Amino acid sequence: MKDWNLPELLVERSKLLGRIIREAQPPPRGKVDLVLGSQVVGLIVHESAGHPYEADRIFGREAAQAGESFLKADMLGQRIGSEVVNVADDPTLEHSYGFYLYDDEGVKARRRLLIKDGIINEFLHNRETAARMGIKSNASARANAFDREPIVRMANTFMLPGDHSFEELLEDIRLGVYIKTFGEWNIDDRRYNMRFVGRECYLIENGELKGLVRRPILEVTTPGLYASIDALDGNLSFEAATCGKGDPVQGIPVWHGGPNVRVRGIEVWR
Repeated sequence: MKDWNLPELLVERSKLLGRIIREAQPPPRGKVDLVLGSQVVGLIVHESAGHPYEADRIFGREAAQAGESFLKADMLGQRIGSEVVNVADDPTLEHSYGFYLYDDEGVKARRRLLIKDGIINEFLHNRETAARMGIKSNASARANAFDREPIVRMANTFMLPGDHSFEELLEDIRLGVYIKTFGEWNIDDRRYNMRFVGRECYLIENGELKGLVRRPILEVTTPGLYASIDALDGNLSFEAATCGKGDPVQGIPVWHGGPNVRVRGIEVWR
């Protein structure tokens, strides 16, 4: 924990919050281009391309608990995003928080490519849900203790990086906002409508970062967001979290992450 430099990090973030309170200006109104930081992208992917791809939710098992999914079993092969969007869930990433070699039903772990080139490619399955679709399990059954039922869970869920630099994401944006981190978020129980409020955010003018922006609000549908992504940089990063699901609730270790992502023509609220 010494390597985390927590006292220095606390001071740094406190100073940033002070600057936001004193200096930040309201965001531009209307539809603008956005660059979403990897922290924001990671949470978006976890909530809107992880949970709704859990096959037990798709079949309605979680309806009275965490909710259902806007996806249906027959939507495999349908387009949900632009061609640059690829989302994976991979328990085999070494030294990751969500690492495992076999799931809790004894199935060998592998990478699951949930979205491929903007197309719904694969759901997360245990043996039960896979059998209902006539396929083999892709090792997504996890339990957090010996006396808990293995249920369909994520591991390390992330948007795959692109080949742009961060500067290239900015360079042809005339007016926009860079949402580096978020302060609060919400999403409906079908994982379709979501809302994110930025914390550390900057105005983009003519391809350059300018001053701080106060609390830009992103309200968008899952397909609407993924369809508006047109470029990603190569700066893939992850954050560790504990994901809760089930009754009684099972908290399991996961990573979520992604690169910085450019999104075109999205409504920003104040």
